[in-house]
Amino acid sequence: MTIHQSDVTKMLAGRARLAELASLFSPGVEPPPPLSPAARRELRRAMFAESPLQSAARILKATYAALRRDGPGGLARTLELLVRDKTIGAIGLPDPDRALASPDGLCGVADDLSVATVMDAYERGLFPSSHLGPMKWWAPSNRAVVAPATLARRLAGADAAGDIAATVVFDKDFETALCDTTEVPTPPRLKWAFAHLFDAGFAHSFDIVSKSGEKIGNGFGVAVGRVFVIEALRFRDRACRMAGIAVLARELDNRQFRLIDAKKLTPELAACGFDETPRVGYALRLKALLGHEKIGRWTATQSRAA
Repeated sequence: MTIHQSDVTKMLAGRARLAELASLFSPGVEPPPPLSPAARRELRRAMFAESPLQSAARILKATYAALRRDGPGGLARTLELLVRDKTIGAIGLPDPDRALASPDGLCGVADDLSVATVMDAYERGLFPSSHLGPMKWWAPSNRAVVAPATLARRLAGADAAGDIAATVVFDKDFETALCDTTEVPTPPRLKWAFAHLFDAGFAHSFDIVSKSGEKIGNGFGVAVGRVFVIEALRFRDRACRMAGIAVLARELDNRQFRLIDAKKLTPELAACGFDETPRVGYALRLKALLGHEKIGRWTATQSRAA
């Protein structure tokens, strides 16, 4: 039986209303069960689909962004690397230390996006990404990182300012966190790869909610040992960003994470307390924090272990 997109939308809306009613009038009552695997697959097909017009718009945006960042020379070097990898039939994951300087961090073609391969890549300091052409592996020369405990101290009180009083809810709506974007959209193949990481218990979404119950930010990331690699991070405004990152840092610290990796240091992340570390330093810290996987769905706030 095929579940149409309109039916999936109605199903989700109905369950959301039931969950709200249960929380208001039936304390202690469990919320409605999640979607069945078949319904979730149909939901993802509908949400991840990309029309020819949307594909063309994404490619144009990605081309413009790449030209601004790396110039025509960067595009030429990208094409050269992709042709070389395809010609020699490169096997396995590339060496991050051999990443290009421009485009910064480009390592090779990512033909295999299975859960095992992608997690092996993260453990080596690589991550998959591509808005233009084949999927690629990246390992930037510098990473935006900070210890959750350090970040929580730097932003102490930010999540309690004014009427924000932010809280974080994990793994409530992964597909929406994956599809929400104000920049170049994520291509469907990468959305499916992250969805499979979520199903396997490695990827996690987070919704940042204000005191009034309004969602002021969201995003998702991948747990790699005791490192949480942020893949998407969006907030309504600067105040919400400060508050949201503060509460996210505290929750990740409670879950025994020792490093947050936001990949690229932007002025906004620097203002929130992120630092920059070179690829070699990141690799050493990452290696020391592997082997402590906490696989599975995050369904509630976790208190810090004594």
